[in-house]
Amino acid sequence: MLILFGDFDLDTDRRELKRHGELIPLEPQVFDLLVHLVANRDRVVSKDDLIASVWGGRIVSESTLTSRINSLRRAVGDSGERQQLVRTIARKGVRFVGEVREQRPPDPGNATALALPDRPSIAVLPFTDMSGGSEPDYFGDGMTEEIITALSRVRWFFVIARHSTFAYRNKGMDAKQIARELGVRYVLAGSVRRADDRIRVSAQLVEGASGNNVWARSYDRALSDIFVVQDEMTQTLVGAIEPELGRAERERARVKARDNLDAWSIYQRGMFHLYRCTREDLLEARRLFRQAIAIDPELGPAYSGEAEAYYYEVVYGFAQSNEENREKAIGPAHRAVTLDAEDAGAHCTLGRVRYLRREYPQAISELETALELNPSLALAHYGLGATLVFSGRPAESLSHLKAAIRLSPHDPNMGSFLVRIADAHYFAADYEGAVTFALKALGQPNFQWSRYAVLIAALGQLGRLDEARRYLEELTRQRPDFSIAFVQGTHLFGEQSLMAQYCEGLRKAGVPDRA
Repeated sequence: MLILFGDFDLDTDRRELKRHGELIPLEPQVFDLLVHLVANRDRVVSKDDLIASVWGGRIVSESTLTSRINSLRRAVGDSGERQQLVRTIARKGVRFVGEVREQRPPDPGNATALALPDRPSIAVLPFTDMSGGSEPDYFGDGMTEEIITALSRVRWFFVIARHSTFAYRNKGMDAKQIARELGVRYVLAGSVRRADDRIRVSAQLVEGASGNNVWARSYDRALSDIFVVQDEMTQTLVGAIEPELGRAERERARVKARDNLDAWSIYQRGMFHLYRCTREDLLEARRLFRQAIAIDPELGPAYSGEAEAYYYEVVYGFAQSNEENREKAIGPAHRAVTLDAEDAGAHCTLGRVRYLRREYPQAISELETALELNPSLALAHYGLGATLVFSGRPAESLSHLKAAIRLSPHDPNMGSFLVRIADAHYFAADYEGAVTFALKALGQPNFQWSRYAVLIAALGQLGRLDEARRYLEELTRQRPDFSIAFVQGTHLFGEQSLMAQYCEGLRKAGVPDRA
């Protein structure tokens, strides 16, 4: 369950508290205390209740209880004097008084079946790292991502995006159900085990409709041969799924050789942190990408990763200077394309950095190139759709935005996918449609002001002013500087007519010209 209050996202399944996407460390008892207070926010919770629920009835001193409550207050920005969220009621107990909104994160287990595409389709599940170390599964994750990238180079394949298949990690679901929910014919699952200088990679390809194994293989090699294993596995996959594919198409599936295992491993660590999208993780990702580049200056994906980290710092509001980040992102993005002009991901990153800089024709060119190289790249479909919206061609954007959702139905960027669809409907004067998709975007994790902004503008155009003002109050609690001037200086709309239409709706809803 995801619980939203103020600037905070409380994920009870992952046991995480975030503020604007940034993870806030909490001791286990403090986390349990917060969850219990939020769950019982309709009443005052007594000391005895807290001891029974959080400490399991064990004897707890008054000072321990006070210490945990004070730690909780510090975590959510309260204090003994400023009790905006956690309020002490004299001689009664404690109550959580913040306004709460609950939502359930996308649950692959509850997803509906999707229609099969008209070309060979596959979902590659995250390879399990069986090595037994204490580090995250970045090595198995790296194997998975390399195989997804390689398969995506075959233009005849429909390959589900990495973000959506990783939503099934540790779900314990069978391949038939996953294939049904993702709308694919095949599911690939596997594991990686390292011991000293050896590696064993095991994989099995399952036909989704029947649940039968198409093939299963194990590879025992020297660790230095990992790229050979990836190449062999990809070749075998292509042949097993679509035997009549020509040799030329199979060649397109080859993973570009990596010369240095250490650089590749460090790069994969960087990707692990990049996908977490907190302020600290993005800084660590950039550090690791630079470290990988220092070892192997020809490792193109590490340059893309560095550019992506600068991009996400702007998107999530972590950059000290948006303009500075835009300038810093363009160099490594260019370098990645220079190193490998056939890398769709590199063109996608450069395209997204281009539209972040409001360079729309160049962005469209790069993103179209990315899709020519890899039609299954969900982020490129999104990037092209977003660029078309921002540059005044919203009607053309919908097919790409919908393709992104189909290719990655559990994508962590889903809120961005949906808000761009809301924008497209808004600029077509379909304000009801804009409201529908903006509300869907608000139901996704992480705070982004643009999701509120298009909703408020559409409600303003519809004359639903009470609703608009309610969402405006919600937004300004998290973004006090929100105003017409803020939108004009921050949003990526390149056409003056679009900006005028957007601001018209905001003004009707009561948004001030300046904060």
